[in-house]
Amino acid sequence: MSSKITKQDLNKVFRRYLALNALNDYPGQMHNGYTFSMIPIIKKVYKDKEQQVAAMKRHMEYFNITPNIAGFALGISAAMEEKNAEDPEFNEDNINAVKTALMGPLSAIGDTLFPATLRILATSIVIGMASDGNVFAPILFLLLYNIPNFLARYYSLHYGYNMGADFLVKVEKSGIMDKASYVCSVVGLMAIGAMVAFTVKVTTPITIGDAKAGGLVLQKSLDSIMPKMLSLIVVGIVYWLLSKKVKIVPLLIGTLVVGAILFALGIIG
Repeated sequence: MSSKITKQDLNKVFRRYLALNALNDYPGQMHNGYTFSMIPIIKKVYKDKEQQVAAMKRHMEYFNITPNIAGFALGISAAMEEKNAEDPEFNEDNINAVKTALMGPLSAIGDTLFPATLRILATSIVIGMASDGNVFAPILFLLLYNIPNFLARYYSLHYGYNMGADFLVKVEKSGIMDKASYVCSVVGLMAIGAMVAFTVKVTTPITIGDAKAGGLVLQKSLDSIMPKMLSLIVVGIVYWLLSKKVKIVPLLIGTLVVGAILFALGIIG
């Protein structure tokens, strides 16, 4: 596959990628920073203005990943955008499908390596110096954390692009792109289902009769049918409201108000 993207283009992405988390918002998390990082690639591979706008809108979809190794996803996206520009039959939906599939696995690795390990290790090394009033303690902390951080960002971006290009050539020959897209969709739905189960906490204290005397405890009955049923129902309602173009802020306020009312009435716990 002939490559229009050069090392200099990837370096432009790298410099923008440093601001990946600077425009984080609730609906899309890092989508602004991701699109901002991809602009040099989009403008390089697409000459038509409408194609550029379509590509930028495509990357404004929800994205959230450990920033330190998000370069891997950016590199693969760059390779896929390049392929999309060259091949009219390329399915552009696969670009976001691959991004979605990468979020969970890469975040698991990145969160373990950087916030949970490197940051704590760097803090433990300099905390004694800081307590003694050594002015070099914060400087040493920044160096210990950010040298690996910058290296990980740089090499994950370049490696992601090189792997992405090779990956696309191989799957094009083997014809497994549709299967890969299907697997990505399944993984994405599994991740969403897991997040619903672990992060959305909705229960009901309603009991019919005396629980000690064998009365019906509604929450136990619901759990016996399907655990986390109420959480799933709440998420389903929110999803339906979002599909009806209800804005995020009114939806959040409405959820808080309805939740407070239902709690006061003893309907939810």
